[in-house]
Amino acid sequence: MIKKLVLPTVLLTCVLSSCGERSKQAMRVVYGENEVVEALNEVPNIQFDSLQTSALQEEVRLFYKTNDYHLGWFNAANRQQLLESVRNLQNDGIKIASKEIHQLVDLDATYEQLNETDKIQADFLFSTMYVNTLDNLFNGSVRAKRLYGDWEITPKPLNTSATMLLALEHENVALTYDSIRTKQPVYTQLRKKLSAYYALEKDSLKPFKQGKINDTIPELVAVKKHLIFLNQLADSIQTDAIYNQATAQSIKAFQTQKKLSVTGFTDTKTIEAMLRDENALKEKIIVNLERWRWFPREFSSNYILVNIPAYSLVSVSNQDTIRQHKVVVGTAARKTPILSSTLTTVVLNPTWTVPPTIKKNDLVPKASNDLSYFSRLNFTIYNSQGKVVTPENWDASKGTSYRYVQKGGPGNTLGRVKFLFQNNHAVYLHDTPSQWGFARNDRNLSSGCVRVQDPFDLTSYIFELAAPDLTKEEVDKIIASQDTKSIKVSENPIDVHLLYWTVQVDTHGKFTYFKDIYKYDEELYKRLNK
Repeated sequence: MIKKLVLPTVLLTCVLSSCGERSKQAMRVVYGENEVVEALNEVPNIQFDSLQTSALQEEVRLFYKTNDYHLGWFNAANRQQLLESVRNLQNDGIKIASKEIHQLVDLDATYEQLNETDKIQADFLFSTMYVNTLDNLFNGSVRAKRLYGDWEITPKPLNTSATMLLALEHENVALTYDSIRTKQPVYTQLRKKLSAYYALEKDSLKPFKQGKINDTIPELVAVKKHLIFLNQLADSIQTDAIYNQATAQSIKAFQTQKKLSVTGFTDTKTIEAMLRDENALKEKIIVNLERWRWFPREFSSNYILVNIPAYSLVSVSNQDTIRQHKVVVGTAARKTPILSSTLTTVVLNPTWTVPPTIKKNDLVPKASNDLSYFSRLNFTIYNSQGKVVTPENWDASKGTSYRYVQKGGPGNTLGRVKFLFQNNHAVYLHDTPSQWGFARNDRNLSSGCVRVQDPFDLTSYIFELAAPDLTKEEVDKIIASQDTKSIKVSENPIDVHLLYWTVQVDTHGKFTYFKDIYKYDEELYKRLNK
Protein backbone atom coordinates (compact mmCIF):
# COMPACT_ATOMS: atom_id res chain seq x y z
CA MET A 1 0.00 0.00 0.00
CA ILE A 2 1.27 3.51 -0.81
CA LYS A 3 0.91 5.85 2.13
CA LYS A 4 0.51 9.60 1.71
CA LEU A 5 1.43 12.46 3.98
CA VAL A 6 0.42 16.11 3.79
CA LEU A 7 3.63 18.14 3.82
CA PRO A 8 4.79 21.69 3.15
CA THR A 9 4.52 23.61 -0.09
CA VAL A 10 7.29 22.94 -2.51
CA LEU A 11 9.83 25.20 -4.08
CA LEU A 12 10.66 23.68 -7.45
CA THR A 13 14.26 24.31 -8.45
CA CYS A 14 15.62 23.20 -11.79
CA VAL A 15 19.36 23.70 -11.95
CA LEU A 16 19.87 22.41 -15.48
CA SER A 17 17.79 24.03 -18.19
CA SER A 18 17.73 20.82 -20.21
CA CYS A 19 16.55 18.53 -17.41
CA GLY A 20 14.03 15.88 -18.32
CA GLU A 21 10.64 15.50 -16.72
CA ARG A 22 11.91 12.93 -14.19
CA SER A 23 14.70 15.26 -13.04
CA LYS A 24 12.41 18.26 -12.76
CA GLN A 25 10.13 16.46 -10.32
CA ALA A 26 13.09 15.50 -8.19
CA MET A 27 14.46 19.00 -7.79
CA ARG A 28 12.06 19.85 -5.04
CA VAL A 29 12.84 21.18 -1.64
CA VAL A 30 9.86 21.10 0.72
CA TYR A 31 9.46 24.17 2.94
CA GLY A 32 5.83 24.97 3.89
CA GLU A 33 2.63 22.87 4.56
CA ASN A 34 0.24 21.46 1.89
CA GLU A 35 2.15 19.10 -0.38
CA VAL A 36 1.17 15.46 -0.72
CA VAL A 37 4.26 13.27 -0.98
CA GLU A 38 3.97 9.58 -1.77
CA ALA A 39 6.08 6.68 -0.60
CA LEU A 40 8.70 5.32 -3.01
CA ASN A 41 7.12 3.55 -5.96
CA GLU A 42 9.71 0.80 -6.18
CA VAL A 43 11.14 -0.65 -2.99
CA PRO A 44 12.75 -3.99 -2.14
CA ASN A 45 10.75 -6.52 -0.19
CA ILE A 46 12.57 -5.73 3.04
CA GLN A 47 10.14 -4.20 5.51
CA PHE A 48 10.74 -3.60 9.19
CA ASP A 49 8.79 -2.84 12.33
CA SER A 50 8.05 0.78 13.23
CA LEU A 51 9.50 0.13 16.70
CA GLN A 52 12.94 -0.07 15.09
CA THR A 53 12.78 3.66 14.31
CA SER A 54 11.92 4.75 17.87
CA ALA A 55 15.48 5.86 18.68
CA LEU A 56 15.86 7.89 15.49
CA GLN A 57 15.29 11.63 15.24
CA GLU A 58 11.85 12.89 14.25
CA GLU A 59 12.57 13.72 10.60
CA VAL A 60 14.09 10.28 10.00
CA ARG A 61 11.17 8.52 11.71
CA LEU A 62 8.73 10.53 9.62
CA PHE A 63 10.55 9.48 6.45
CA TYR A 64 10.17 5.77 7.25
CA LYS A 65 6.57 6.18 8.37
CA THR A 66 5.72 7.83 5.05
CA ASN A 67 7.65 5.15 3.17
CA ASP A 68 5.63 2.38 4.85
CA TYR A 69 8.73 1.23 6.77
CA HIS A 70 10.64 0.13 3.68
CA LEU A 71 14.27 0.78 2.84
CA GLY A 72 15.09 4.08 1.15
CA TRP A 73 18.76 3.73 0.21
CA PHE A 74 18.75 0.49 -1.77
CA ASN A 75 19.78 2.36 -4.94
CA ALA A 76 23.59 2.58 -5.30
CA ALA A 77 23.38 5.84 -7.28
CA ASN A 78 21.62 7.58 -4.39
CA ARG A 79 24.13 6.31 -1.84
CA GLN A 80 27.08 7.44 -3.93
CA GLN A 81 25.54 10.86 -4.58
CA LEU A 82 25.10 11.27 -0.83
CA LEU A 83 28.73 10.34 -0.15
CA GLU A 84 30.02 12.75 -2.79
CA SER A 85 27.76 15.56 -1.53
CA VAL A 86 28.92 15.03 2.04
CA ARG A 87 32.57 15.13 0.99
CA ASN A 88 31.93 18.40 -0.87
CA LEU A 89 30.56 20.00 2.31
CA GLN A 90 34.19 20.62 3.24
CA ASN A 91 34.02 23.56 0.81
CA ASP A 92 31.09 24.93 2.83
CA GLY A 93 33.16 24.78 6.00
CA ILE A 94 30.96 21.99 7.38
CA LYS A 95 32.92 19.43 9.36
CA ILE A 96 31.83 15.80 9.09
CA ALA A 97 33.70 13.18 11.13
CA SER A 98 35.83 11.10 8.77
CA LYS A 99 34.91 8.01 10.80
CA GLU A 100 31.24 8.48 9.87
CA ILE A 101 32.06 8.95 6.18
CA HIS A 102 34.33 5.87 6.10
CA GLN A 103 31.59 3.81 7.74
CA LEU A 104 29.11 4.78 5.01
CA VAL A 105 31.71 4.17 2.28
CA ASP A 106 32.26 0.64 3.61
CA LEU A 107 28.51 -0.01 3.82
CA ASP A 108 28.03 1.20 0.26
CA ALA A 109 30.86 -1.00 -1.04
CA THR A 110 29.51 -4.14 0.67
CA TYR A 111 25.80 -3.33 0.40
CA GLU A 112 24.80 -6.29 -1.78
CA GLN A 113 26.43 -8.71 0.65
CA LEU A 114 24.64 -7.34 3.73
CA ASN A 115 21.86 -9.36 5.36
CA GLU A 116 18.43 -7.82 5.93
CA THR A 117 19.16 -6.67 9.47
CA ASP A 118 22.40 -4.96 8.43
CA LYS A 119 20.69 -3.31 5.45
CA ILE A 120 18.10 -1.80 7.78
CA GLN A 121 20.83 -0.43 10.06
CA ALA A 122 22.75 0.87 7.04
CA ASP A 123 19.59 2.58 5.78
CA PHE A 124 19.17 4.36 9.10
CA LEU A 125 22.76 5.61 8.90
CA PHE A 126 22.37 6.92 5.34
CA SER A 127 19.06 8.63 6.23
CA THR A 128 20.49 10.19 9.37
CA MET A 129 23.52 11.51 7.48
CA TYR A 130 21.24 13.02 4.83
CA VAL A 131 18.92 14.70 7.34
CA ASN A 132 21.73 16.08 9.50
CA THR A 133 23.91 17.38 6.68
CA LEU A 134 21.01 18.90 4.78
CA ASP A 135 19.97 20.78 7.91
CA ASN A 136 23.58 21.85 8.55
CA LEU A 137 23.81 23.25 5.03
CA PHE A 138 20.44 25.00 5.26
CA ASN A 139 20.45 26.39 8.80
CA GLY A 140 24.01 25.91 10.05
CA SER A 141 25.68 23.37 12.30
CA VAL A 142 25.15 25.60 15.36
CA ARG A 143 21.91 27.36 16.25
CA ALA A 144 22.57 31.09 16.55
CA LYS A 145 20.08 31.52 19.39
CA ARG A 146 21.90 28.96 21.53
CA LEU A 147 25.23 30.70 21.04
CA TYR A 148 24.00 34.31 21.18
CA GLY A 149 20.81 34.90 23.13
CA ASP A 150 20.31 38.40 21.72
CA TRP A 151 20.40 37.42 18.03
CA GLU A 152 16.97 37.53 16.39
CA ILE A 153 17.73 34.73 13.95
CA THR A 154 15.12 32.00 13.51
CA PRO A 155 15.95 28.72 11.72
CA LYS A 156 14.37 28.58 8.28
CA PRO A 157 11.69 25.88 7.78
CA LEU A 158 12.81 22.79 5.88
CA ASN A 159 11.02 19.45 5.67
CA THR A 160 13.91 17.06 5.14
CA SER A 161 11.81 13.89 5.31
CA ALA A 162 9.67 14.98 2.36
CA THR A 163 12.68 16.27 0.45
CA MET A 164 14.48 12.95 1.02
CA LEU A 165 11.55 10.97 -0.37
CA LEU A 166 11.51 13.05 -3.54
CA ALA A 167 15.29 12.93 -3.94
CA LEU A 168 15.45 9.15 -3.56
CA GLU A 169 12.51 8.56 -5.87
CA HIS A 170 14.13 10.55 -8.68
CA GLU A 171 17.79 9.74 -7.97
CA ASN A 172 18.69 13.38 -7.41
CA VAL A 173 20.18 13.36 -3.95
CA ALA A 174 23.12 15.57 -4.96
CA LEU A 175 20.83 18.15 -6.51
CA THR A 176 18.98 18.76 -3.25
CA TYR A 177 22.23 19.94 -1.66
CA ASP A 178 22.86 22.33 -4.54
CA SER A 179 19.25 23.54 -4.41
CA ILE A 180 19.18 24.48 -0.72
CA ARG A 181 22.65 26.05 -0.55
CA THR A 182 22.22 29.78 0.13
CA LYS A 183 22.30 31.96 -2.97
CA GLN A 184 23.88 34.95 -1.23
CA PRO A 185 26.81 36.27 -3.31
CA VAL A 186 29.04 36.72 -0.24
CA TYR A 187 28.55 33.04 0.63
CA THR A 188 29.25 31.89 -2.92
CA GLN A 189 32.56 33.76 -3.09
CA LEU A 190 33.64 32.64 0.40
CA ARG A 191 32.93 29.05 -0.58
CA LYS A 192 35.07 29.40 -3.72
CA LYS A 193 37.92 30.81 -1.65
CA LEU A 194 37.72 27.95 0.84
CA SER A 195 37.74 25.44 -2.02
CA ALA A 196 40.86 27.19 -3.34
CA TYR A 197 42.45 26.82 0.10
CA TYR A 198 41.93 23.06 0.15
CA ALA A 199 43.27 22.79 -3.40
CA LEU A 200 46.28 24.86 -2.33
CA GLU A 201 47.17 22.44 0.45
CA LYS A 202 48.30 19.96 -2.18
CA ASP A 203 50.98 22.40 -3.42
CA SER A 204 53.48 22.15 -0.59
CA LEU A 205 55.70 25.15 0.01
CA LYS A 206 59.45 24.62 0.02
CA PRO A 207 62.09 27.25 0.80
CA PHE A 208 64.50 28.70 -1.74
CA LYS A 209 67.27 30.99 -0.58
CA GLN A 210 68.92 32.31 -3.71
CA GLY A 211 68.30 33.21 -7.34
CA LYS A 212 68.40 35.99 -9.89
CA ILE A 213 65.62 37.63 -11.88
CA ASN A 214 64.50 35.34 -14.76
CA ASP A 215 66.05 32.26 -13.11
CA THR A 216 63.98 29.07 -13.24
CA ILE A 217 63.31 27.92 -9.68
CA PRO A 218 60.97 24.88 -9.35
CA GLU A 219 59.81 25.88 -5.84
CA LEU A 220 58.32 29.09 -7.26
CA VAL A 221 55.28 27.38 -8.82
CA ALA A 222 53.81 26.65 -5.37
CA VAL A 223 55.08 29.94 -3.90
CA LYS A 224 53.25 31.99 -6.55
CA LYS A 225 49.98 30.10 -5.98
CA HIS A 226 50.18 30.78 -2.26
CA LEU A 227 51.03 34.45 -2.78
CA ILE A 228 48.06 34.88 -5.12
CA PHE A 229 45.79 33.20 -2.57
CA LEU A 230 47.00 35.65 0.09
CA ASN A 231 46.36 38.75 -2.08
CA GLN A 232 50.12 39.31 -2.20
CA LEU A 233 50.51 38.72 -5.94
CA ALA A 234 48.25 39.70 -8.84
CA ASP A 235 46.24 36.77 -10.16
CA SER A 236 47.34 37.78 -13.67
CA ILE A 237 50.88 36.56 -12.89
CA GLN A 238 51.63 33.16 -14.41
CA THR A 239 52.19 30.45 -11.82
CA ASP A 240 55.34 29.19 -13.49
CA ALA A 241 58.87 28.63 -12.17
CA ILE A 242 60.28 31.95 -13.43
CA TYR A 243 61.62 34.27 -10.74
CA ASN A 244 60.39 37.62 -12.05
CA GLN A 245 60.44 41.13 -10.60
CA ALA A 246 56.78 41.03 -9.53
CA THR A 247 57.32 37.86 -7.52
CA ALA A 248 60.46 39.19 -5.85
CA GLN A 249 58.66 42.40 -4.85
CA SER A 250 55.67 40.43 -3.59
CA ILE A 251 57.83 38.28 -1.32
CA LYS A 252 59.67 41.36 -0.02
CA ALA A 253 56.39 43.16 0.69
CA PHE A 254 55.09 40.15 2.61
CA GLN A 255 58.31 39.88 4.61
CA THR A 256 58.10 43.59 5.45
CA GLN A 257 54.49 43.19 6.67
CA LYS A 258 55.54 40.31 8.92
CA LYS A 259 58.69 42.03 10.17
CA LEU A 260 60.92 39.31 8.71
CA SER A 261 64.30 39.62 7.01
CA VAL A 262 63.57 41.19 3.63
CA THR A 263 65.37 39.00 1.08
CA GLY A 264 62.89 38.35 -1.72
CA PHE A 265 63.39 34.59 -1.15
CA THR A 266 61.17 32.25 0.86
CA ASP A 267 63.12 30.99 3.82
CA THR A 268 61.55 28.79 6.50
CA LYS A 269 60.21 31.71 8.56
CA THR A 270 58.56 33.26 5.51
CA ILE A 271 56.86 29.98 4.65
CA GLU A 272 55.66 29.56 8.24
CA ALA A 273 54.19 33.08 8.16
CA MET A 274 52.40 32.38 4.86
CA LEU A 275 50.90 29.17 6.22
CA ARG A 276 49.76 30.93 9.40
CA ASP A 277 48.02 33.62 7.37
CA GLU A 278 46.35 31.02 5.17
CA ASN A 279 45.09 29.09 8.18
CA ALA A 280 43.77 32.28 9.78
CA LEU A 281 41.91 33.13 6.58
CA LYS A 282 40.50 29.60 6.42
CA GLU A 283 39.14 29.94 9.97
CA LYS A 284 37.61 33.34 9.16
CA ILE A 285 35.93 31.93 6.08
CA ILE A 286 34.52 28.93 7.95
CA VAL A 287 32.86 31.00 10.69
CA ASN A 288 31.45 33.47 8.17
CA LEU A 289 30.04 30.68 5.99
CA GLU A 290 28.30 29.34 9.09
CA ARG A 291 26.80 32.74 9.87
CA TRP A 292 25.56 33.17 6.31
CA ARG A 293 23.69 29.87 6.70
CA TRP A 294 21.85 31.50 9.60
CA PHE A 295 20.95 34.58 7.59
CA PRO A 296 18.09 34.79 5.06
CA ARG A 297 18.77 32.49 2.12
CA GLU A 298 17.81 35.23 -0.34
CA PHE A 299 17.03 38.91 0.08
CA SER A 300 13.93 40.56 -1.32
CA SER A 301 14.09 43.07 -4.19
CA ASN A 302 14.37 46.09 -1.89
CA TYR A 303 16.36 46.10 1.31
CA ILE A 304 18.69 47.95 3.64
CA LEU A 305 21.73 45.95 4.70
CA VAL A 306 24.14 46.83 7.50
CA ASN A 307 27.37 44.90 7.97
CA ILE A 308 28.21 45.78 11.56
CA PRO A 309 31.98 45.04 11.50
CA ALA A 310 32.36 47.02 8.26
CA TYR A 311 30.47 50.03 9.71
CA SER A 312 28.64 50.11 6.41
CA LEU A 313 25.04 50.36 5.18
CA VAL A 314 23.85 49.80 1.63
CA SER A 315 20.39 50.40 0.22
CA VAL A 316 19.36 48.08 -2.61
CA SER A 317 16.53 48.33 -5.12
CA ASN A 318 15.80 45.53 -7.59
CA GLN A 319 19.18 43.97 -6.78
CA ASP A 320 21.09 47.19 -7.60
CA THR A 321 23.01 49.02 -4.88
CA ILE A 322 21.58 52.54 -4.79
CA ARG A 323 23.60 54.14 -2.01
CA GLN A 324 26.27 53.32 0.54
CA HIS A 325 26.56 55.01 3.93
CA LYS A 326 29.01 55.01 6.80
CA VAL A 327 27.38 53.97 10.07
CA VAL A 328 28.18 54.02 13.77
CA VAL A 329 27.20 50.83 15.63
CA GLY A 330 27.03 49.63 19.23
CA THR A 331 30.02 49.25 21.51
CA ALA A 332 31.23 45.86 22.71
CA ALA A 333 29.32 46.47 25.96
CA ARG A 334 26.14 47.58 24.14
CA LYS A 335 26.18 45.52 20.99
CA THR A 336 23.99 46.20 17.98
CA PRO A 337 21.84 43.05 17.69
CA ILE A 338 21.81 40.85 14.60
CA LEU A 339 18.35 40.62 13.05
CA SER A 340 16.19 40.78 9.93
CA SER A 341 12.98 42.78 9.88
CA THR A 342 10.89 45.05 7.65
CA LEU A 343 10.85 48.84 7.70
CA THR A 344 7.55 50.20 9.03
CA THR A 345 7.91 53.92 9.75
CA VAL A 346 10.09 56.94 9.06
CA VAL A 347 9.87 59.58 11.80
CA LEU A 348 10.84 63.17 10.96
CA ASN A 349 11.94 65.38 13.87
CA PRO A 350 11.76 62.40 16.23
CA THR A 351 11.53 62.70 19.96
CA TRP A 352 13.81 60.48 21.99
CA THR A 353 12.71 58.43 24.98
CA VAL A 354 15.81 57.47 26.94
CA PRO A 355 16.18 53.67 27.14
CA PRO A 356 16.77 51.98 30.53
CA THR A 357 20.50 51.32 30.15
CA ILE A 358 21.32 54.89 29.11
CA LYS A 359 18.97 56.21 31.77
CA LYS A 360 20.80 54.30 34.49
CA ASN A 361 24.39 54.65 33.30
CA ASP A 362 24.40 58.07 31.66
CA LEU A 363 21.46 60.40 32.22
CA VAL A 364 20.82 59.99 35.96
CA PRO A 365 24.51 60.38 36.99
CA LYS A 366 24.93 63.49 34.78
CA ALA A 367 21.67 65.13 35.87
CA SER A 368 22.46 64.43 39.54
CA ASN A 369 25.49 66.68 39.22
CA ASP A 370 23.80 69.36 37.11
CA LEU A 371 20.03 69.93 37.04
CA SER A 372 20.40 72.27 34.07
CA TYR A 373 21.12 69.12 32.06
CA PHE A 374 17.37 68.70 31.44
CA SER A 375 16.71 72.19 30.07
CA ARG A 376 19.93 72.38 28.07
CA LEU A 377 19.11 69.15 26.25
CA ASN A 378 15.33 69.79 25.98
CA PHE A 379 14.24 66.89 28.19
CA THR A 380 10.75 66.58 29.65
CA ILE A 381 10.48 64.42 32.78
CA TYR A 382 7.41 62.20 33.36
CA ASN A 383 6.59 60.30 36.53
CA SER A 384 5.02 56.82 36.63
CA GLN A 385 1.53 58.40 36.32
CA GLY A 386 2.56 60.20 33.13
CA LYS A 387 2.58 63.64 34.77
CA VAL A 388 5.27 66.21 33.99
CA VAL A 389 7.86 66.71 36.73
CA THR A 390 9.97 69.87 36.87
CA PRO A 391 13.75 69.52 37.29
CA GLU A 392 13.44 71.16 40.72
CA ASN A 393 11.02 68.43 41.88
CA TRP A 394 13.02 65.60 40.35
CA ASP A 395 14.22 63.00 42.89
CA ALA A 396 17.64 61.70 41.88
CA SER A 397 17.32 58.69 44.22
CA LYS A 398 14.37 57.53 42.11
CA GLY A 399 15.98 58.64 38.86
CA THR A 400 15.46 55.37 36.97
CA SER A 401 11.71 55.35 37.73
CA TYR A 402 11.04 58.41 35.54
CA ARG A 403 10.53 58.58 31.81
CA TYR A 404 12.68 61.12 29.96
CA VAL A 405 11.65 62.42 26.54
CA GLN A 406 13.85 64.73 24.47
CA LYS A 407 12.01 67.16 22.19
CA GLY A 408 12.47 66.79 18.44
CA GLY A 409 14.63 69.30 16.63
CA PRO A 410 18.22 70.11 15.66
CA GLY A 411 19.81 69.09 18.97
CA ASN A 412 17.92 65.83 19.42
CA THR A 413 20.11 62.80 20.05
CA LEU A 414 18.44 61.02 17.12
CA GLY A 415 18.98 63.95 14.77
CA ARG A 416 16.20 64.86 12.35
CA VAL A 417 15.05 61.40 11.25
CA LYS A 418 14.80 57.83 12.49
CA PHE A 419 13.82 54.61 10.75
CA LEU A 420 11.72 52.06 12.62
CA PHE A 421 11.39 48.31 12.12
CA GLN A 422 9.94 45.68 14.42
CA ASN A 423 12.42 43.98 16.77
CA ASN A 424 12.75 42.90 20.38
CA HIS A 425 15.64 45.21 21.22
CA ALA A 426 14.12 48.66 20.58
CA VAL A 427 16.89 49.44 18.10
CA TYR A 428 16.51 51.51 14.95
CA LEU A 429 18.48 53.51 12.39
CA HIS A 430 18.77 57.24 12.94
CA ASP A 431 20.47 60.54 12.18
CA THR A 432 22.80 62.11 14.74
CA PRO A 433 24.01 65.62 15.58
CA SER A 434 27.38 64.05 16.51
CA GLN A 435 28.95 63.79 13.07
CA TRP A 436 32.49 63.38 14.42
CA GLY A 437 31.99 59.64 14.80
CA PHE A 438 31.88 59.11 11.04
CA ALA A 439 35.44 60.40 10.66
CA ARG A 440 36.80 57.54 12.76
CA ASN A 441 37.94 54.17 11.43
CA ASP A 442 36.57 52.28 14.44
CA ARG A 443 32.94 53.32 14.70
CA ASN A 444 31.57 51.03 17.42
CA LEU A 445 30.50 53.98 19.59
CA SER A 446 26.72 53.87 20.04
CA SER A 447 24.47 52.32 22.66
CA GLY A 448 23.16 49.73 20.20
CA CYS A 449 21.21 51.70 17.61
CA VAL A 450 22.74 52.45 14.21
CA ARG A 451 23.66 56.05 13.37
CA VAL A 452 23.59 56.76 9.63
CA GLN A 453 25.68 59.33 7.78
CA ASP A 454 23.71 61.38 5.20
CA PRO A 455 20.38 59.95 6.42
CA PHE A 456 18.27 62.06 4.09
CA ASP A 457 19.78 60.26 1.12
CA LEU A 458 18.44 57.10 2.74
CA THR A 459 15.11 58.83 3.34
CA SER A 460 14.87 59.69 -0.37
CA TYR A 461 15.48 56.05 -1.32
CA ILE A 462 12.76 54.90 1.09
CA PHE A 463 10.15 57.47 0.09
CA GLU A 464 10.71 56.86 -3.64
CA LEU A 465 9.87 53.20 -3.09
CA ALA A 466 7.40 53.15 -0.23
CA ALA A 467 5.81 56.64 -0.06
CA PRO A 468 6.02 57.98 -3.64
CA ASP A 469 3.28 60.59 -3.12
CA LEU A 470 5.40 62.44 -0.58
CA THR A 471 7.43 65.17 -2.28
CA LYS A 472 10.83 66.48 -1.24
CA GLU A 473 9.27 69.90 -0.65
CA GLU A 474 6.79 68.39 1.81
CA VAL A 475 9.57 66.61 3.65
CA ASP A 476 11.63 69.82 3.86
CA LYS A 477 8.61 71.68 5.19
CA ILE A 478 8.06 69.13 7.95
CA ILE A 479 11.73 69.24 8.93
CA ALA A 480 11.70 73.04 9.10
CA SER A 481 8.60 73.03 11.32
CA GLN A 482 10.38 70.90 13.96
CA ASP A 483 7.07 69.08 14.50
CA THR A 484 7.34 65.33 14.92
CA LYS A 485 5.78 63.46 11.99
CA SER A 486 5.53 59.68 11.57
CA ILE A 487 5.18 58.37 8.02
CA LYS A 488 4.17 54.77 7.37
CA VAL A 489 6.14 53.12 4.57
CA SER A 490 4.34 50.03 3.37
CA GLU A 491 3.56 50.53 -0.32
CA ASN A 492 6.67 48.58 -1.38
CA PRO A 493 8.09 46.61 1.57
CA ILE A 494 11.73 47.33 2.38
CA ASP A 495 13.51 44.76 4.52
CA VAL A 496 16.17 45.71 7.05
CA HIS A 497 19.06 43.36 7.79
CA LEU A 498 21.56 44.06 10.57
CA LEU A 499 24.14 41.35 9.94
CA TYR A 500 27.69 40.48 10.91
CA TRP A 501 30.46 39.17 8.69
CA THR A 502 34.20 39.73 9.09
CA VAL A 503 35.59 38.69 5.71
CA GLN A 504 34.32 38.88 2.16
CA VAL A 505 35.82 37.85 -1.17
CA ASP A 506 35.32 39.48 -4.57
CA THR A 507 34.91 37.66 -7.88
CA HIS A 508 38.70 37.72 -8.38
CA GLY A 509 39.37 35.94 -5.10
CA LYS A 510 40.61 39.10 -3.35
CA PHE A 511 39.53 39.16 0.27
CA THR A 512 38.80 42.00 2.68
CA TYR A 513 38.93 41.61 6.45
CA PHE A 514 36.69 43.51 8.87
CA LYS A 515 37.63 43.75 12.53
CA ASP A 516 35.76 41.26 14.72
CA ILE A 517 34.56 44.03 17.01
CA TYR A 518 32.31 41.80 19.15
CA LYS A 519 34.77 38.87 19.33
CA TYR A 520 32.28 36.46 17.79
CA ASP A 521 34.66 34.59 15.46
CA GLU A 522 36.89 32.72 17.90
CA GLU A 523 33.98 31.48 20.01
CA LEU A 524 32.09 30.24 16.96
CA TYR A 525 35.13 28.50 15.48
CA LYS A 526 35.67 26.61 18.73
CA ARG A 527 32.02 25.54 18.77
CA LEU A 528 32.19 24.33 15.18
CA ASN A 529 35.25 22.22 15.97
CA LYS A 530 33.99 20.54 19.12
